[in-house]
Amino acid sequence: MKETRRTFLESTLATAALASMGSAAAQSRANVTIGIIGAGIRGLELMGVALEAGAKVAMVCDLYDGHFRRAQELQKNTPTTRDFHEVLARPDIQAVLVATSDHWHAPVAVAAMRAGKDVYCEKPMAHTIPQALEMAAVSRETGRLVQVGSQSVSMTSTHKAKEWFDSGAIGTVFMAQCSIYRPNAIGAWRYPVPPDASPETIDWERYLGNAPKRPFDAARFFQFRNWWDYGTGIAGDEYVHLLSRVHYVLGVQYPLSAVAYGGIYKWKGDRDVPDIHNTLYDYGKFQAQVSANLVSNWEGGEIVRFMGDRGTIELTEEGAKLIPYNPVEDYEYPLESWPKDTKDKFMAKHKNDPEADIGTARKQPQRKVETFSQDHEGTLEHMRNLFECMQTRQQPVENVSFGCGTAVACHMANISYREQKRVFWDADSAKLST
Repeated sequence: MKETRRTFLESTLATAALASMGSAAAQSRANVTIGIIGAGIRGLELMGVALEAGAKVAMVCDLYDGHFRRAQELQKNTPTTRDFHEVLARPDIQAVLVATSDHWHAPVAVAAMRAGKDVYCEKPMAHTIPQALEMAAVSRETGRLVQVGSQSVSMTSTHKAKEWFDSGAIGTVFMAQCSIYRPNAIGAWRYPVPPDASPETIDWERYLGNAPKRPFDAARFFQFRNWWDYGTGIAGDEYVHLLSRVHYVLGVQYPLSAVAYGGIYKWKGDRDVPDIHNTLYDYGKFQAQVSANLVSNWEGGEIVRFMGDRGTIELTEEGAKLIPYNPVEDYEYPLESWPKDTKDKFMAKHKNDPEADIGTARKQPQRKVETFSQDHEGTLEHMRNLFECMQTRQQPVENVSFGCGTAVACHMANISYREQKRVFWDADSAKLST
């Protein structure tokens, strides 16, 4: 069975305990000591991946006691803390994996870099555009590496798509078309709340951080993506995966503008982020359309299409497909209205045209559809890339500059939606305008 993000949690946590037993094979793959900051769903996935890669997990930080117990089921006797500064104070920890709610990404990552740690930070890189720019600046200032966790950049299918595009297989791309659809409550982030969730088991005040103060609400802790105060909605959770593939394959960093529409149509009463969010981006040389909703399952999963003038590349979580065009200019319909002498002269002129149906088009070689299967979900390769770069000090595949580009793009979609207007990005001045 091909591995996608939907099957990744189960397989990762199943292998994590084996990796943590310290086999020689596992330990030989990496010589890195890390800390986990944020040990919820994604943080535990990353912990399992790190153990599988052979890294040593020296400490786990979270704000819910139950996550500590689960982390210690993956690796016995793992030290835990509610204060991420204790992780950063450990001199043996070389890097941190940041998988907190979005509003804590940048504060933790910036503090980690200033403490001399490299960073694997979940997407989106930051909760706001100014925070993303700050992270990029601090990375340059300190020389610390940042790998942003849109692991689709490390998927072999994404690299295959870039190979096809760079070879000219689909010609010039004028349109990218992206989609993500989810039909159920879990897809809409309505995750179950543990029955023991309470102010005693959750450090609510620490969780709020720079968010507005409010009484304890366990749903806002475990379902943070549903609120702007802590998350970034569909754009921050899913657009980033889609646009990371667009940016990587086409070699761009920022869109020039974005206009978005959406709303809360089905999941009313438990969120202030939209459950349908559609955006049109202009990149100058091409446009990118992102269609996303949490209310249906048409063409389920994630799809990215690069639509060129010689073919289309389609990327899914399972693989890649190259669909070449075999162009034929079919003149039969328009020529039906011409008088015979005019029509005969035109047909004689085009009898050797390799793209005309009245010429040699039918005799030209027909390019075949090519397919490529994606075997792995990508996170293990993505993390190994960071660990290797920590040794060489080369930039990882999704470094802070790349991550800043996709973060800006997702925030442009959110700002356009919330302000109900088209927004523009000036990369030279690093400023947003409306």
